[in-house]
Amino acid sequence: MREDMAQVLVERPRIRPFSNRKGRRRALDDLPKHEGMRRGNAERGDTKVLNKNLAPLRRYLEGQVGRPWNKVYSEIAAHLRVDSTVQQHVRGHLRDFVAVTPRRNLSSWRIPFNGGLWWQRLYVDPVTGLLCRTDQLPEEKARRLARRAKPARPVEHVPLGDKRELRLLGGIWYELSMAPLPEPVYRVRRETRKLPYVPYSSRTRFFEADMNIGRLLTPPVRDATNGAMIEVGPAIDDAQSWAAYRRERPDRRYATAKRVLSSRELRHYRLKNSDA
Repeated sequence: MREDMAQVLVERPRIRPFSNRKGRRRALDDLPKHEGMRRGNAERGDTKVLNKNLAPLRRYLEGQVGRPWNKVYSEIAAHLRVDSTVQQHVRGHLRDFVAVTPRRNLSSWRIPFNGGLWWQRLYVDPVTGLLCRTDQLPEEKARRLARRAKPARPVEHVPLGDKRELRLLGGIWYELSMAPLPEPVYRVRRETRKLPYVPYSSRTRFFEADMNIGRLLTPPVRDATNGAMIEVGPAIDDAQSWAAYRRERPDRRYATAKRVLSSRELRHYRLKNSDA
């Protein structure tokens, strides 16, 4: 470990807050008549902030992998004194990088956010006492492989053209007869609507305006998939309503009939009904 590690870790320039800038932030008449000594320094950004640099300590620890932890800690203790408040504070950050007493059965409030065993990159092997890397554990390797592997999505839809498709409904495969939705018919009416002076503002005022509004006249159609009624278009003929309708129903088709696939057809398409 380098001799000047204490200076490298601790001695850094003072942090300037992001809100600090030259000049007065308030008018002279708006300033308080009485204030403490600390408040003025805090507003100017002259407060003392502990600005430690822990990157060299992390790189040093990662370079000591495979060595006994007692020897590594002895070298750190020789260069970071206990009688120095700042250096002792830096020594307290060792457990941010090394799990000295690693535990696999962690309580719920100590489980890391990434789902691993512990949050430190390094750990001390309880059997050998050597400093080891956490990502080399079999549990961590298995967790990374499971996170990279994309789960296979079950097949629930098989297109057979514009007028036919196979779909899994309730664990049973059906053949659906598809048809395009009828073209919507709108009737234009003169209506009075409230419009905001400033769009997308919660504090704006509203005004009334007479405008032509297209209302949907075409009745909905019944979808044979689940028996639900499907609107052939939005209730109001405007750009915003059509954009929301296309997001909800990008495919302007509906099922006019359905039938259960036979065992021969299931084998032909290499499908299988669910046991449930």
